[in-house]
Amino acid sequence: MNLRRQAVSLREAAEKKFGVTARIKTGSRGDLTVLVDGKPVFGYKKEGSIPPIPELLQRIAAAQPAAG
Repeated sequence: MNLRRQAVSLREAAEKKFGVTARIKTGSRGDLTVLVDGKPVFGYKKEGSIPPIPELLQRIAAAQPAAG
């Protein structure tokens, strides 16, 4: 699966799980960074591979501010 297709799958999963509108912003070739409130929770260039979507969703959930 190519990087763009994986990014789209992640966006759709995040929108479904968290009820938010997620967007994909393309960067340099081969780059995918997932941000929550402007803070990176995943970077393809840094990690070298994309973990399964459930793991990425866990990272996103952990990075969200606590509801208060």
